[in-house]
Amino acid sequence: MARLLSETDVRALVDMPLAIEAVTTAFRSLGAGTGRNIPRERLFPQNEAGVSTSLQVMSATVPELDAMGLKAYGTGPAGASFVVLLFRASTGELRGVVGADWLGRFRTGAATGVATKVLARPDSRSLAVLGAGGQAVTQTLAVLTSMPGIRDVRVWNRSPERAASFRRRLEEVGGPTAGAVAVVLADHPRHAVAGADIAVAITSAGAPVLEGAWLADGMHVTGAGINRANVAEIDVAAVARADVVVVDHLDNARREAGDLIRAAEAHAFDWSQAVEIGAILRGAHPGRTSSSQVTLFESQGIASEDVALAAMLLDLAEARQVGSVVSLGS
Repeated sequence: MARLLSETDVRALVDMPLAIEAVTTAFRSLGAGTGRNIPRERLFPQNEAGVSTSLQVMSATVPELDAMGLKAYGTGPAGASFVVLLFRASTGELRGVVGADWLGRFRTGAATGVATKVLARPDSRSLAVLGAGGQAVTQTLAVLTSMPGIRDVRVWNRSPERAASFRRRLEEVGGPTAGAVAVVLADHPRHAVAGADIAVAITSAGAPVLEGAWLADGMHVTGAGINRANVAEIDVAAVARADVVVVDHLDNARREAGDLIRAAEAHAFDWSQAVEIGAILRGAHPGRTSSSQVTLFESQGIASEDVALAAMLLDLAEARQVGSVVSLGS
Protein backbone atom coordinates (compact mmCIF):
# COMPACT_ATOMS: atom_id res chain seq x y z
CA MET A 1 0.00 0.00 0.00
CA ALA A 2 1.23 3.50 -0.82
CA ARG A 3 -0.08 6.91 0.17
CA LEU A 4 -0.62 9.47 -2.59
CA LEU A 5 -0.27 13.14 -1.69
CA SER A 6 -1.50 15.67 -4.23
CA GLU A 7 -0.17 19.22 -4.46
CA THR A 8 -3.25 20.30 -2.49
CA ASP A 9 -2.41 17.78 0.24
CA VAL A 10 1.20 18.97 0.40
CA ARG A 11 0.15 22.61 0.68
CA ALA A 12 -2.12 21.69 3.60
CA LEU A 13 0.68 19.85 5.42
CA VAL A 14 3.95 21.68 4.81
CA ASP A 15 5.34 24.62 6.73
CA MET A 16 8.79 26.11 6.90
CA PRO A 17 9.83 24.77 10.34
CA LEU A 18 9.07 21.24 9.09
CA ALA A 19 11.01 21.84 5.87
CA ILE A 20 14.00 23.21 7.79
CA GLU A 21 13.96 20.17 10.10
CA ALA A 22 13.86 17.83 7.10
CA VAL A 23 16.66 19.57 5.20
CA THR A 24 18.82 19.75 8.32
CA THR A 25 18.40 15.99 8.73
CA ALA A 26 19.33 15.44 5.08
CA PHE A 27 22.47 17.57 5.32
CA ARG A 28 23.54 15.92 8.58
CA SER A 29 23.06 12.51 7.00
CA LEU A 30 25.35 13.43 4.11
CA GLY A 31 27.85 14.97 6.53
CA ALA A 32 27.91 11.76 8.58
CA GLY A 33 28.43 9.65 5.49
CA THR A 34 25.29 7.60 6.12
CA GLY A 35 23.17 9.19 3.39
CA ARG A 36 23.89 9.22 -0.32
CA ASN A 37 22.90 11.67 -3.03
CA ILE A 38 22.93 11.04 -6.78
CA PRO A 39 23.11 14.26 -8.84
CA ARG A 40 20.46 15.24 -11.34
CA GLU A 41 20.46 13.60 -14.76
CA ARG A 42 18.79 15.37 -17.68
CA LEU A 43 17.27 13.68 -20.72
CA PHE A 44 16.33 15.79 -23.75
CA PRO A 45 14.15 13.91 -26.23
CA GLN A 46 13.98 14.76 -29.91
CA ASN A 47 10.76 16.69 -30.45
CA GLU A 48 9.08 18.71 -33.14
CA ALA A 49 10.96 21.79 -34.25
CA GLY A 50 10.51 24.59 -31.75
CA VAL A 51 9.33 22.35 -28.88
CA SER A 52 11.77 21.84 -26.01
CA THR A 53 11.11 19.26 -23.28
CA SER A 54 13.22 17.38 -20.75
CA LEU A 55 13.05 14.64 -18.16
CA GLN A 56 15.14 15.24 -15.03
CA VAL A 57 15.76 12.61 -12.35
CA MET A 58 17.66 12.74 -9.02
CA SER A 59 17.79 10.26 -6.14
CA ALA A 60 19.00 9.88 -2.56
CA THR A 61 18.92 7.86 0.64
CA VAL A 62 18.33 9.27 4.13
CA PRO A 63 18.65 6.21 6.42
CA GLU A 64 17.90 8.27 9.53
CA LEU A 65 14.33 8.60 8.20
CA ASP A 66 14.18 5.05 6.79
CA ALA A 67 13.86 6.74 3.43
CA MET A 68 15.17 6.38 -0.08
CA GLY A 69 13.66 7.73 -3.21
CA LEU A 70 13.81 9.87 -6.28
CA LYS A 71 12.41 13.07 -7.64
CA ALA A 72 11.50 13.16 -11.30
CA TYR A 73 10.12 16.04 -13.29
CA GLY A 74 9.30 16.86 -16.85
CA THR A 75 9.69 20.31 -18.33
CA GLY A 76 8.06 21.77 -21.40
CA PRO A 77 6.37 24.85 -22.81
CA ALA A 78 3.62 24.64 -20.17
CA GLY A 79 6.08 24.50 -17.26
CA ALA A 80 7.24 21.62 -15.09
CA SER A 81 5.56 18.65 -13.38
CA PHE A 82 7.24 17.29 -10.23
CA VAL A 83 6.81 14.04 -8.28
CA VAL A 84 8.72 12.23 -5.52
CA LEU A 85 8.62 8.43 -5.22
CA LEU A 86 9.51 7.43 -1.67
CA PHE A 87 10.52 3.92 -0.58
CA ARG A 88 11.31 2.49 2.84
CA ALA A 89 15.08 2.07 3.08
CA SER A 90 14.65 -0.91 5.44
CA THR A 91 12.36 -2.97 3.21
CA GLY A 92 12.38 -1.47 -0.29
CA GLU A 93 8.59 -1.03 -0.18
CA LEU A 94 7.01 1.90 -1.96
CA ARG A 95 5.71 4.16 0.80
CA GLY A 96 4.34 7.13 -1.08
CA VAL A 97 3.95 9.21 -4.22
CA VAL A 98 4.14 12.91 -3.45
CA GLY A 99 3.40 15.90 -5.66
CA ALA A 100 6.60 17.91 -5.44
CA ASP A 101 6.13 21.42 -6.80
CA TRP A 102 5.21 22.97 -3.44
CA LEU A 103 7.53 20.52 -1.67
CA GLY A 104 10.38 21.73 -3.91
CA ARG A 105 9.72 25.39 -3.19
CA PHE A 106 9.85 24.75 0.54
CA ARG A 107 12.91 22.47 0.54
CA THR A 108 14.86 24.94 -1.65
CA GLY A 109 14.00 27.77 0.71
CA ALA A 110 14.78 25.61 3.73
CA ALA A 111 18.29 24.85 2.43
CA THR A 112 18.96 28.59 2.30
CA GLY A 113 17.48 28.98 5.78
CA VAL A 114 19.70 26.26 7.25
CA ALA A 115 22.85 27.64 5.63
CA THR A 116 22.01 31.22 6.62
CA LYS A 117 21.54 30.18 10.25
CA VAL A 118 25.03 28.67 10.44
CA LEU A 119 26.89 31.14 8.17
CA ALA A 120 25.36 34.59 8.62
CA ARG A 121 26.29 36.87 11.48
CA PRO A 122 23.84 36.34 14.38
CA ASP A 123 23.21 40.08 14.55
CA SER A 124 22.06 40.28 10.91
CA ARG A 125 19.07 42.61 10.51
CA SER A 126 18.61 43.23 6.78
CA LEU A 127 17.95 40.82 3.91
CA ALA A 128 18.29 41.55 0.18
CA VAL A 129 16.39 39.29 -2.22
CA LEU A 130 17.19 39.44 -5.92
CA GLY A 131 14.21 37.87 -7.63
CA ALA A 132 10.53 38.01 -6.67
CA GLY A 133 9.01 34.80 -8.07
CA GLY A 134 7.46 31.95 -6.13
CA GLN A 135 10.83 30.57 -5.10
CA ALA A 136 11.86 34.00 -3.79
CA VAL A 137 8.89 33.98 -1.42
CA THR A 138 9.91 30.69 0.22
CA GLN A 139 13.57 31.75 0.27
CA THR A 140 12.54 34.83 2.24
CA LEU A 141 10.24 32.88 4.54
CA ALA A 142 13.08 30.45 5.32
CA VAL A 143 15.51 33.23 6.23
CA LEU A 144 12.89 34.94 8.40
CA THR A 145 12.22 31.62 10.14
CA SER A 146 15.90 30.90 10.74
CA MET A 147 16.88 34.50 11.55
CA PRO A 148 14.03 36.10 13.52
CA GLY A 149 16.12 39.23 14.05
CA ILE A 150 15.62 40.31 10.41
CA ARG A 151 13.83 43.64 10.35
CA ASP A 152 13.63 44.53 6.65
CA VAL A 153 13.66 42.82 3.26
CA ARG A 154 14.88 44.69 0.18
CA VAL A 155 13.44 43.13 -2.99
CA TRP A 156 14.50 43.63 -6.59
CA ASN A 157 13.01 42.04 -9.67
CA ARG A 158 13.08 42.79 -13.37
CA SER A 159 9.28 42.94 -13.26
CA PRO A 160 8.13 45.86 -11.05
CA GLU A 161 4.63 44.32 -10.91
CA ARG A 162 5.95 41.06 -9.48
CA ALA A 163 8.10 42.92 -6.96
CA ALA A 164 5.12 45.03 -5.90
CA SER A 165 3.05 41.91 -5.09
CA PHE A 166 5.86 40.34 -3.06
CA ARG A 167 4.61 41.34 0.42
CA ARG A 168 1.11 40.01 -0.27
CA ARG A 169 2.45 36.68 -1.57
CA LEU A 170 4.86 36.39 1.38
CA GLU A 171 1.96 36.82 3.82
CA GLU A 172 -0.17 34.31 1.90
CA VAL A 173 2.53 31.66 2.28
CA GLY A 174 4.01 32.56 5.66
CA GLY A 175 1.13 34.17 7.51
CA PRO A 176 0.77 37.62 9.11
CA THR A 177 4.08 37.41 10.99
CA ALA A 178 6.05 37.01 7.76
CA GLY A 179 4.00 39.71 6.06
CA ALA A 180 4.63 42.13 8.92
CA VAL A 181 8.34 42.54 8.14
CA ALA A 182 9.21 45.77 6.34
CA VAL A 183 9.47 45.15 2.58
CA VAL A 184 11.33 47.74 0.52
CA LEU A 185 11.31 47.63 -3.28
CA ALA A 186 14.64 48.44 -4.93
CA ASP A 187 14.98 49.76 -8.48
CA HIS A 188 18.39 48.14 -9.00
CA PRO A 189 20.00 45.02 -7.48
CA ARG A 190 22.89 47.14 -6.22
CA HIS A 191 20.47 49.26 -4.20
CA ALA A 192 18.93 46.14 -2.66
CA VAL A 193 22.33 44.72 -1.65
CA ALA A 194 23.79 47.98 -0.33
CA GLY A 195 23.64 47.92 3.48
CA ALA A 196 22.15 44.42 3.66
CA ASP A 197 23.64 41.80 5.99
CA ILE A 198 22.34 38.85 3.94
CA ALA A 199 21.74 38.62 0.19
CA VAL A 200 19.91 35.88 -1.70
CA ALA A 201 19.96 35.57 -5.49
CA ILE A 202 17.04 33.47 -6.71
CA THR A 203 16.58 34.27 -10.38
CA SER A 204 16.48 32.59 -13.78
CA ALA A 205 18.94 35.16 -15.10
CA GLY A 206 21.35 34.17 -17.84
CA ALA A 207 23.89 36.72 -16.64
CA PRO A 208 24.99 37.75 -13.12
CA VAL A 209 22.67 40.00 -11.13
CA LEU A 210 24.91 40.20 -8.03
CA GLU A 211 28.39 41.70 -8.24
CA GLY A 212 31.32 41.28 -5.88
CA ALA A 213 31.94 45.02 -5.84
CA TRP A 214 28.70 45.48 -3.90
CA LEU A 215 29.60 43.14 -1.04
CA ALA A 216 30.65 44.50 2.34
CA ASP A 217 32.67 42.80 5.05
CA GLY A 218 30.61 40.35 7.10
CA MET A 219 27.90 39.68 4.52
CA HIS A 220 26.42 36.27 3.86
CA VAL A 221 25.35 35.49 0.28
CA THR A 222 23.28 32.64 -1.15
CA GLY A 223 23.06 31.73 -4.82
CA ALA A 224 19.96 29.54 -5.20
CA GLY A 225 18.54 30.19 -8.65
CA ILE A 226 21.03 28.44 -10.93
CA ASN A 227 21.54 24.71 -11.41
CA ARG A 228 23.16 24.74 -14.84
CA ALA A 229 26.88 24.87 -15.60
CA ASN A 230 26.65 27.37 -18.45
CA VAL A 231 24.93 30.26 -16.65
CA ALA A 232 25.57 32.30 -13.50
CA GLU A 233 23.66 34.79 -11.36
CA ILE A 234 26.64 35.76 -9.13
CA ASP A 235 29.72 37.18 -10.83
CA VAL A 236 33.28 35.90 -10.56
CA ALA A 237 34.30 38.80 -8.31
CA ALA A 238 31.61 37.85 -5.76
CA VAL A 239 32.87 34.27 -5.60
CA ALA A 240 36.46 35.51 -5.27
CA ARG A 241 35.35 37.86 -2.48
CA ALA A 242 34.03 34.98 -0.35
CA ASP A 243 36.23 33.79 2.50
CA VAL A 244 34.11 30.67 3.02
CA VAL A 245 32.40 28.87 0.10
CA VAL A 246 29.79 26.27 1.06
CA VAL A 247 27.81 23.90 -1.18
CA ASP A 248 24.92 21.53 -0.59
CA HIS A 249 26.72 18.60 -2.27
CA LEU A 250 30.18 18.82 -3.81
CA ASP A 251 29.72 16.37 -6.70
CA ASN A 252 26.49 18.09 -7.63
CA ALA A 253 28.08 21.55 -7.42
CA ARG A 254 30.92 20.54 -9.74
CA ARG A 255 28.30 19.65 -12.35
CA GLU A 256 25.73 22.42 -11.89
CA ALA A 257 27.01 25.40 -9.90
CA GLY A 258 27.51 27.81 -12.77
CA ASP A 259 28.61 30.59 -10.40
CA LEU A 260 31.48 28.45 -9.07
CA ILE A 261 32.31 26.81 -12.40
CA ARG A 262 32.85 30.20 -14.06
CA ALA A 263 34.97 31.41 -11.14
CA ALA A 264 37.08 28.24 -11.26
CA GLU A 265 37.60 28.66 -15.00
CA ALA A 266 38.75 32.24 -14.33
CA HIS A 267 41.19 30.95 -11.66
CA ALA A 268 39.36 33.04 -9.04
CA PHE A 269 38.21 29.98 -7.10
CA ASP A 270 39.54 26.51 -6.44
CA TRP A 271 37.28 23.56 -5.72
CA SER A 272 39.48 22.61 -2.78
CA GLN A 273 38.02 25.67 -1.03
CA ALA A 274 34.46 24.36 -1.14
CA VAL A 275 32.98 22.70 1.93
CA GLU A 276 29.69 20.84 2.18
CA ILE A 277 27.08 22.26 4.55
CA GLY A 278 26.79 18.83 6.18
CA ALA A 279 30.39 19.07 7.38
CA ILE A 280 29.60 22.34 9.16
CA LEU A 281 26.44 20.96 10.74
CA ARG A 282 28.39 17.93 11.96
CA GLY A 283 31.14 20.13 13.44
CA ALA A 284 33.83 18.91 11.03
CA HIS A 285 34.33 22.42 9.62
CA PRO A 286 34.01 25.72 11.52
CA GLY A 287 32.21 27.69 8.80
CA ARG A 288 32.39 31.41 9.58
CA THR A 289 35.20 32.19 12.02
CA SER A 290 34.96 35.99 12.22
CA SER A 291 32.34 38.70 11.89
CA SER A 292 34.22 40.31 9.00
CA GLN A 293 34.27 37.28 6.71
CA VAL A 294 32.12 37.10 3.59
CA THR A 295 30.40 33.72 3.35
CA LEU A 296 28.78 32.18 0.26
CA PHE A 297 26.34 29.27 0.03
CA GLU A 298 25.72 27.76 -3.39
CA SER A 299 22.48 25.79 -3.48
CA GLN A 300 21.66 23.65 -6.51
CA GLY A 301 18.85 21.72 -4.81
CA ILE A 302 19.57 18.05 -4.18
CA ALA A 303 17.49 14.90 -3.92
CA SER A 304 18.42 14.35 -0.26
CA GLU A 305 16.30 17.40 0.57
CA ASP A 306 13.32 16.10 -1.41
CA VAL A 307 13.50 12.62 0.09
CA ALA A 308 13.76 13.90 3.67
CA LEU A 309 10.86 16.32 3.34
CA ALA A 310 8.70 13.76 1.52
CA ALA A 311 9.31 11.29 4.38
CA MET A 312 8.29 13.82 7.03
CA LEU A 313 5.23 14.87 5.03
CA LEU A 314 4.15 11.23 4.76
CA ASP A 315 4.60 10.83 8.52
CA LEU A 316 2.33 13.81 9.05
CA ALA A 317 -0.16 12.64 6.41
CA GLU A 318 -0.45 9.24 8.09
CA ALA A 319 -1.04 10.83 11.48
CA ARG A 320 -3.72 13.15 10.07
CA GLN A 321 -5.15 10.68 7.53
CA VAL A 322 -4.44 13.02 4.61
CA GLY A 323 -4.15 11.75 1.05
CA SER A 324 -5.28 8.54 -0.63
CA VAL A 325 -4.03 5.03 0.12
CA VAL A 326 -3.81 2.72 -2.90
CA SER A 327 -2.37 -0.65 -3.82
CA LEU A 328 -0.10 -0.62 -6.85
CA GLY A 329 0.63 -4.33 -6.67
CA SER A 330 -0.97 -7.22 -8.52
